[in-house]
Amino acid sequence: MAEAAARRKPVPPPVRRWQGRKVLNRITQHGACAGCGKRVLDPDSGVIHARSTKGYAVTLGLVRCGRIWFCPECSSAIRRGRTEEVKTGALRWLAKGGILAFVVLTARHNHNTALAHLAAAMWGEAMTDADGEAVRDRSGRARRAPGAYQRLLTDPAFYGRNEATRTWTRKDGSIGTSVRPATPGIRHRIGYVGMVRASEVTRSQKNGWHPHMNLLGFLGGQLDGTPAKGKVVGHFEPTEEALEEWEDWLRGLWTSALRKADPSFEPSTDCQIPGCKCKGKGHGVTVHIIRSADDKALLEYLTKVQDGKPPSDSVKGDLDAAGGAALETANASSKTGRGRKTMTPFQMLYRLWDIEVGGLDPREAEGYGTVEQCRAWWWEYEQALAGRRAIEWTRGLRGHVDMVGDDSEESDLLYVYEPDKAPLTGGVVMTPDAHATVVGADAEMDVKEIIESECYDSVADLVAGLGGRRNHVRIATAEELAEAQEALYARVLARREELERQARIAEYEADQAALERERLLAGQPALPHPTHPHE
Repeated sequence: MAEAAARRKPVPPPVRRWQGRKVLNRITQHGACAGCGKRVLDPDSGVIHARSTKGYAVTLGLVRCGRIWFCPECSSAIRRGRTEEVKTGALRWLAKGGILAFVVLTARHNHNTALAHLAAAMWGEAMTDADGEAVRDRSGRARRAPGAYQRLLTDPAFYGRNEATRTWTRKDGSIGTSVRPATPGIRHRIGYVGMVRASEVTRSQKNGWHPHMNLLGFLGGQLDGTPAKGKVVGHFEPTEEALEEWEDWLRGLWTSALRKADPSFEPSTDCQIPGCKCKGKGHGVTVHIIRSADDKALLEYLTKVQDGKPPSDSVKGDLDAAGGAALETANASSKTGRGRKTMTPFQMLYRLWDIEVGGLDPREAEGYGTVEQCRAWWWEYEQALAGRRAIEWTRGLRGHVDMVGDDSEESDLLYVYEPDKAPLTGGVVMTPDAHATVVGADAEMDVKEIIESECYDSVADLVAGLGGRRNHVRIATAEELAEAQEALYARVLARREELERQARIAEYEADQAALERERLLAGQPALPHPTHPHE
């Protein structure tokens, strides 16, 4: 009984994520995930295992996949960084006088619902021709069939209509002209300037796959122009009537868009459960408004956060609200299913580790399902979510909160490879052969424990005991480790700058292509290709 109780003892999250990645390495259909944490970045430099001044172990020099959907290790780093990014943007918006809307969108599903089909209905999918090739527009971009989420952003009732002029030639040769005046949309009445979307997926034993979205809407902004390219020139408090109008429209369009994609996906629009938090409106859409109680105090806290003064009670409330919304929006990697009836995809990996490696009785292992079922579910999950962004800011929103960056996988890698800022006190350097010996024996956690205990000589003993060569491990001084940290940090900064430059180029070229299409449609001659401003 004591042994069984020990087996059921909760595994620390860092160890659990490592276990999940080990299983991922073995069962994934993606080459990048198969090599995550196994492949060495630079064979000549080797792999560094070192202890920081804060007492934990740091590993440098390994290839990381950066797949937020699939890798427990990389997902944790990316979502932690993205959460801080969303939190910073949310706090800045509150400080300027705006408000936030935390929105959850779900769809009806059952045990037989295919995840790929439901994901396409919610988030859209790439368009392909009869041969399965991607359909591209005139600028070369892959075209996508919009999902219910995309329709929320483009519906005329929400977005409004710009002024339009139509001209025609009469029979007598004169020119006729008509002007359709601009029509404000709901976004104008609520001051919508953008939204952060974070998608996540769970699976329940009763109802199968459950993808859903957490949205953080930035409201209360006066725009000169559009959300994507305009400028915020002021802030205001949307009326309750306007917010109710937006919520009613949101619920209606979300429901109808899913119904058109597949009637079985249509969420409920009412609820008979007494005291339910949906207030009888159904479970497809929930909206919670976050307001700043003290904008001046919050702004002062944000601009003088380094002075050591604790925030006021009102500011602490703002921080908790914005931080909580950011965490719910962006950080799904730390969430777990309830009991053994619901689980996250990462819990499928953990269950496989418990049963296949740990030898645990399936009845005691985390999650549910046989080994074969968990593998099949994981492969379905990989196929349905490959190429999709888990966290996405609408275009222009970062600029409205004075932030830069993008949502690409390349940008995600910056969080994965971000060097630890704490100084390193000591450690070891392994050759690729010694590292392969440790990985093959699933002994990475043993190395971690040795490094944290500062018994660096014992790492060579461990490698030798696993069949490797003792002289393939050497002890590194603090000075050598500092140089390695600095070199890695320099590479990360250079990569970040290059990614930002490429993003500016891509945005410029997309804008130029759009202008060129407009000129061609208007019958105007093409412009000569200009020199790129970012080159």
